[in-house]
Amino acid sequence: MKKLILTLFATAGLMSLSFGQYVDQALIFSQQNYGSTARSKAMGNAFGAIGGDFSSLSINPAGIGVYLRSEVTGTLNIMGTNSIESNSSQGMISNDINDKISFRNGGIVFANPVQSGGSGLVSFNFGFGLNRLNNFNQSLSGGKDGLPQSRMDEYANITNGINSTRLLDENNPYSNGTPWESKLAWENYLIDVANPGADGMGDQYQSILLQNELVNENMTINSEGYNNEWVATLGANINHKLYLGATIGYQELQHNISRNYNENGEFGYFDYISVAKTEGKGYNLKLGIIYKPIPALRLGAAIHTPTYFNFKEAYYWTMSSQLQNVSSAANGSHNAETPITDYEYNMDTPMRAIGSLAYQFGKKGIISFDYEYVDYAKMKLNKGGDNYNFSAENTEIKTIFQSVSNLRIGGEFKPTDALSLRAGLELFGNPYKANAYNLSQPNKDFKYNTYNCGIGYRIDNLSFDVSYSLGSRTEYSYQYLDVLTTELVKNHINKNEIVFTLGIKL
Repeated sequence: MKKLILTLFATAGLMSLSFGQYVDQALIFSQQNYGSTARSKAMGNAFGAIGGDFSSLSINPAGIGVYLRSEVTGTLNIMGTNSIESNSSQGMISNDINDKISFRNGGIVFANPVQSGGSGLVSFNFGFGLNRLNNFNQSLSGGKDGLPQSRMDEYANITNGINSTRLLDENNPYSNGTPWESKLAWENYLIDVANPGADGMGDQYQSILLQNELVNENMTINSEGYNNEWVATLGANINHKLYLGATIGYQELQHNISRNYNENGEFGYFDYISVAKTEGKGYNLKLGIIYKPIPALRLGAAIHTPTYFNFKEAYYWTMSSQLQNVSSAANGSHNAETPITDYEYNMDTPMRAIGSLAYQFGKKGIISFDYEYVDYAKMKLNKGGDNYNFSAENTEIKTIFQSVSNLRIGGEFKPTDALSLRAGLELFGNPYKANAYNLSQPNKDFKYNTYNCGIGYRIDNLSFDVSYSLGSRTEYSYQYLDVLTTELVKNHINKNEIVFTLGIKL
């Protein structure tokens, strides 16, 4: 039963080579962007060996040991826009969405000095608060007139072989093996029997369009949500040379996506809307170390266990039509909708390993490098609410995804003791293999980089930091379910963000 559900999400909007919505979501929910504070984001989140910033509690928890004084910090995302350009002869073009001002980070670190000098344990620090690891807000819309193909033809194709009597079933169509799309299209008079089945064979279907009739299509996909991580971190400073730390992370994820597809023409019009809402809660453990072999050089290492998520989701579909020039039975208004379906399942994200290096140029500046290794083929779905084990999806994950190397580079220059100028770069590896199932993957050329800069000012116990970030991502998708007969669409997404952080030393 679960396998039938997966196809419905894909036909409602753009899809990748992945044939299951849950496989796509596994990647989306496993990816992370650490830049919760303006300072960290401006420096490309290359904080694995620097520490002393609340973002480091989610990157390398040993960074909490660098704090010499207690501090409260809070961060707002004060501007965010997405600009999406799609290269498609079918006209899927760009649309912008403006994010509202949103809370990005907040927390407190308590620095507890043990001794002011000498060797041994210098301080024992504790911190807790919230870091935002991902923002799912995105919108895409577009369309084109005069197309020779229609989504109604797709509905007819997936209904072929099903006896029309099963489409009249008032109960859940899955109880008799019928896809919801077939039921909705039938109730809206978008498909009809072309050839009745004989000798036990199923019926064959066709759309209501006349031969060579053209249609106009429009589609809008709206996604919103976040992945927030609550952190509780313990760390130690040993002789101002060795820093140790551990973070217990509790993640809260929300992801809502709605797809609205519309066609119109001489037949009238129809709308197809799908809505899926997902809420997840998960936990993980992070361990880290920072070592200073000489005062100017810092070496860092951290390991993140998988985040063990439990997801609860609700989804439904509606279809409505206003038909004309079809038949006396079909002409007029129609509407059908599915029940709201709830589903629960678990997911394990992959482990992460981070190696870091930073070099400090006296009091004038610092340059930092983080290398992160993540194997997305290790993502795992399990324990479906109907005892579904996701074996097919887990096999697909191993087939289409691969390990990646993410590189983060950042620098800070201090022209004065109070003023800091920053810049950073994030280079994310491609999680998709070049080939899968003996086919070249559309996302073999996937690219995702961010370019960051910012400024900081310190006065007495207050710090003010602002950063600007441009995220540039290129990915590929198919418009229809049948990836062998539809056009590959190239989507280029630019994301602009301005982040502000206020810090108060206690």
